[in-house]
Amino acid sequence: MPNAATDPKRHTIPAQMVFMRQGERADRAWLIESGELEILLTTPEGVVKRLGVVGKGAVVGEMALIDDGERSATVRALTEVSCIEVTREAFRGLLKRSPPLASYLLQSLIAAIRRDYGLPPTERVGNPVDFRSTTSFQRVIDRRMFREGHVFFTPNEATNAAYLIQSGRVVLKPGRGTLGGEIAAFGPGSLFGEIFLMTGRLPDVTAIAAVGSICEVIDKKAFDETLAAMPPILKSLAKIYIEQLHRSKRVADAAL
Repeated sequence: MPNAATDPKRHTIPAQMVFMRQGERADRAWLIESGELEILLTTPEGVVKRLGVVGKGAVVGEMALIDDGERSATVRALTEVSCIEVTREAFRGLLKRSPPLASYLLQSLIAAIRRDYGLPPTERVGNPVDFRSTTSFQRVIDRRMFREGHVFFTPNEATNAAYLIQSGRVVLKPGRGTLGGEIAAFGPGSLFGEIFLMTGRLPDVTAIAAVGSICEVIDKKAFDETLAAMPPILKSLAKIYIEQLHRSKRVADAAL
């Protein structure tokens, strides 16, 4: 664990103790050194689902520290657990040592996971334009204008870029068409298309410019370099989130 906190606190948690409860506000996370914990999700319908069991090397409770949202699940010790407490300040320190785009990418992955859980979205932390750094690979230099009606991507077609909107409005529509209602709409400061770029999943929606728009185009190379430059613990979390999204997609596909 990077020395992000001045004096990390170690705890021993007895079996059956609840680490955190879904819906609570967060001020810390835990790095698990030994023992096992179960992750429980209460759906909007009130059904409790067991999402899985985690153990040594796992980090729990960090999602709400990254995106300032509520706890997305309840975590309970199945056995006695030894862990290191990680404060919000420690996580913020790790993010500050990362490329400017890193925090935004992690928030995007967490937002996608929250949607998979059926939980409400959380407002992004910080100003996404901040990652337009003037140094090295952090620079976003490909700014383009897109006419009204421009199609950024359609279902089942591989994407090779994500887009940061500087002005204008972009909407997502179901399937391939121009017909039907909007699934989502994005305005200035919003990033879209990044989940497909990071996870390798093919789009299942169509992204269309609702009006003339100006966007920064962020290619896959910039994303890969950002992930590579993250501190090890954040890089590991990003990989875990991406795999989790892959897994949920495979389950959804199998159910069709």
